[in-house]
Amino acid sequence: GMASTAVAAAVKPGWNVEHARRRRAVARRVACRAARNDPTAASSSSSDDDETASSSFSRYDETSGAVKTLVSGLTNIVNAFGVGPDVNDAERGMTRKQRREARALPSVARDPARLASDISREFTEAKYLWTGDINPEMYDLFATFCDPTLAFVGLDTFERNLKNLQPVLRRVVRDSDIELYSCELAVDAPNEVRAAWRMTGNLNVPWRPRIDLKGRTTFTFKDYGVDRGCLIVAYKEEWELSAAEAVGQLLRPFQW
Repeated sequence: GMASTAVAAAVKPGWNVEHARRRRAVARRVACRAARNDPTAASSSSSDDDETASSSFSRYDETSGAVKTLVSGLTNIVNAFGVGPDVNDAERGMTRKQRREARALPSVARDPARLASDISREFTEAKYLWTGDINPEMYDLFATFCDPTLAFVGLDTFERNLKNLQPVLRRVVRDSDIELYSCELAVDAPNEVRAAWRMTGNLNVPWRPRIDLKGRTTFTFKDYGVDRGCLIVAYKEEWELSAAEAVGQLLRPFQW
């Protein structure tokens, strides 16, 4: 999940001397790009991100630029040494419509109720917030993803982040758990599934911090017809803590 992205990027172990100089160079380039670019571009590509959230939850547009730059920079550094995007040269020359049409059909065309049920299982069975084990066929290729620290467009970017960061999480996270409070179709928005959750876990690093984060996720979907069914087009994660407080948990020593 996107919350675990910040955790993995911040505690990535095993950076040896042999690659230190290269990593510093990458870090400088990432910081420069982050300072020049507007990171809200991904989330602004969809009107779904205009939804008003409760003031008790932190959102991307309320997070300080320093925290956004820190998390996005660390994520890009990790990606620089991991796997690249899965998009091939032929796909790069295709329009979005062509790529959608060329995509294999999902194993089942989900109606809204089935989609909500499968999302619920992603939390309770796959524990995706910690494991990153999502079912990509439930997502549109060009879905937008947003949490209080990151915003971007594209399922391939989401999957690349997960592939590169999950080895870190598998190494450092212990006693992790996901508690799902609710996951259901929204009464006031027929094209949304809303979930409320809590993720907890201890980090096996020398200062022994603990992650304890409550949040909610809105999955906005679109019906693509009989063959493809409903696909998630926008993923928006909000946290009960501010982004700075959530990242600060990584620095709090001896919590377990």
